[in-house]
Amino acid sequence: MKLGTVTNFDEDATVRFERDLPASAARVWKTLTDPTDLAGWLAPGSIDPVVGAEVQLDFGPDQLVVGVVTDCEIGTVLEYTWSFTGEPDSLLRYELSSDAATSTLTLVHSTLPPEQAVGYGAGWHAHLDMLEAHLSGNDPIDWEERFSQLFPLYAGA
Repeated sequence: MKLGTVTNFDEDATVRFERDLPASAARVWKTLTDPTDLAGWLAPGSIDPVVGAEVQLDFGPDQLVVGVVTDCEIGTVLEYTWSFTGEPDSLLRYELSSDAATSTLTLVHSTLPPEQAVGYGAGWHAHLDMLEAHLSGNDPIDWEERFSQLFPLYAGA
């Protein structure tokens, strides 16, 4: 299993993942922007892939992410601010590259509070595992269980 990287700077942190996925870039793009697909691997919500559009993801009671799309190149780049309840704003960026049947997704979540970087590392890893299962048509992965398995690996990294 390949872990993502967690980099702590003086005042913020960044987590980065590069994941090969069993689907075309068009299919992966749909999972990043379509409400039905989003609910299957990340959270119920809406993301309109247009610069300036609002983002909303509902992770449960008092766990709402809101943001604004800051960069978008349809099919290859999606970036938006990430304002999670009780946390300072951060920035999430997806980049996609593809050959015919598979894609590489790069996820970079930056300007995170350093004390939360390990949790974001384990959390995004679990969500990307859920994304891969969703794209493969496999049984859904329990996020909390997967997060609990991954957190010690990121805490020791």
